[in-house]
Amino acid sequence: MTRKVIARKSRLHGMGLFACRDLKAGERLIEYKGKRYGKGEYPEMGDDGITKFLGLSDGTGIDGTGWAALANHSCDPNCELQEERDARGKLHAWLFALRDIKAGEELLWDYRLDIRSRKVAYTDWACACGSDNCRGTMADPKRIRGAKPAKR
Repeated sequence: MTRKVIARKSRLHGMGLFACRDLKAGERLIEYKGKRYGKGEYPEMGDDGITKFLGLSDGTGIDGTGWAALANHSCDPNCELQEERDARGKLHAWLFALRDIKAGEELLWDYRLDIRSRKVAYTDWACACGSDNCRGTMADPKRIRGAKPAKR
């Protein structure tokens, strides 16, 4: 089977993930892997201020060290993370294509970070995706205190 993704330099930020071949909408692409953390446990933030920590719906999390952690943010994503349980009930997160993706296209998902402070959301977690729909932050606008509804 042909490899689905490859890592290389991104125009958005550092390294990114790119499609090796055409991908179909709904296709499961790559698992988000890394060190697992229990409920209420979090990794220490590095000096660079970058985190690859992914909080899961059961309160646990993954500090991403695998290839999926290289996928960059966009306010106009072509991928999304979905959770699935294995046979033992353990949650896993997988990157799925939201739409058909052409070979060579960068794989992007909306981080929707859990940032409550408006100031922090727009300074420390500012977005530079460049999409027409860019909201200016990688934070989830529904979680920011004092956030104004998005314009339609």
